Amino acid sequence: MIKKLIQNFCRKFYFIQIEIRTFWWSLLFKKFGKNSKVFGRIIVYNPENVEIGENSTLNEGVLLNARTSIKIGNFVHISSFCILNTGELDYSKIMEKRNHRAKPIEIEDGVWMASGVIINPGVKIKKNSVIGAGAVVTSDIPENSVAVGIPARIIKKINN
Repeated sequence: MIKKLIQNFCRKFYFIQIEIRTFWWSLLFKKFGKNSKVFGRIIVYNPENVEIGENSTLNEGVLLNARTSIKIGNFVHISSFCILNTGELDYSKIMEKRNHRAKPIEIEDGVWMASGVIINPGVKIKKNSVIGAGAVVTSDIPENSVAVGIPARIIKKINN
């Protein structure tokens, strides 16, 4: 009986944490769509550059480095420990101070990013694509694609 009470309390506390985190980030992001959720602790640099559509989720350990805009569409699921990084180093200069530059990231509707995915600056992932666990995305991914690996390569098209 006591065990059941503790389990119920923990379950309710977990859902309260989700609502508090979601509310907090909805205040900080440039846009935060209806029914979107934050399901864990995330790290966001420059949240004012982040737009999230409706019914999207961010899970534990997600890192959004938004030196410039990050646009996340509707029904996008970003799994645990994914990194979206808009900043990069200008390595074209030799023997001089190298500066950082920023390129926007766009994730269109219906994308699923499995755990540990890294999205590099300037990448656009088109509608209904899936990015496999641990992939490093260095270039645009066309719609209805499954991409895996380092660097990410398309292995399959999704038939709708």
